[in-house]
Amino acid sequence: MNLRTWAIGHVASVMLLGACSKGHEAETAPPQLSEADYPGALATSLAGPDFMARQRLRGTARGREIGGEVVLQKQGDALTLVGLTPFATKAFVAAQKGAEVKVEVFAPEGKLPFPPRFMLLDVHRVQFLGLPGAPLADGTHRGEVGEEAVTEVWQGGALLERRFERKDGKPAGTIVITYEGGMKDGALPPRVKLVNGWFGYEIAVETVQWQPL
Repeated sequence: MNLRTWAIGHVASVMLLGACSKGHEAETAPPQLSEADYPGALATSLAGPDFMARQRLRGTARGREIGGEVVLQKQGDALTLVGLTPFATKAFVAAQKGAEVKVEVFAPEGKLPFPPRFMLLDVHRVQFLGLPGAPLADGTHRGEVGEEAVTEVWQGGALLERRFERKDGKPAGTIVITYEGGMKDGALPPRVKLVNGWFGYEIAVETVQWQPL
C-alpha cells in the first residue's frame, strides 16, 4: 500500500472525533474552544495532485488522550475533511472551496475537543502554508506567511520541520510540525507529528490508505 499522502491535521490536525480520555472524568475536560480562538488564514489555491486519504490520528489534548480517523480529499482547489466516529459514521464534514468553508457537525456537542476549522487550519499548516520556492536549499530558512513567522528545515530536497509563531505573540508559543523521513515533492511520509504550543495539544498522523484521483 502506498503510504504517501498529505495530512491534516490535525494535519492535525487533530482532533477528532472518537476522542477518548483515560483516567479523566468528563467534568474535568477543558472548556471548548471556538473557531475565533485559532488565528490564521486558509490557503485559497491548493497546489499538488488530487487525492483521497484515510488517516489515523493519535495524541493528547490538554491532558486528555484523543484519537480517531479522518478522510481527506483534495480536488483542485476544493478540500473536504470528514471526521469519523468509532462506529465509522460521520462526526463532522468540513468542506472548503476557495475562500468559502462550510462545516456540518453530526456528533453531539462536546464530542469534538476542537472545532473542525481548527483541523482544516492544521491541514493547511502541514501542507499548504509553507515558505515559497520549495524545494529550498539545505539548512534553516525563515520568512513570513500572513501574520506568522515561519521557520523551515530542509535537507536533500526534503522538508524535515516547519514552525509557526504569531508575529504579535497572540497566542504565545510555537506550532511545530515534523515530517518523519522528510516531505519531498509535496508527498508526506507515512508519519507526521504536529505539536501545537498555542493550545496544548499534539497529534501523530498515520496514513493508512491513499489513492490518487
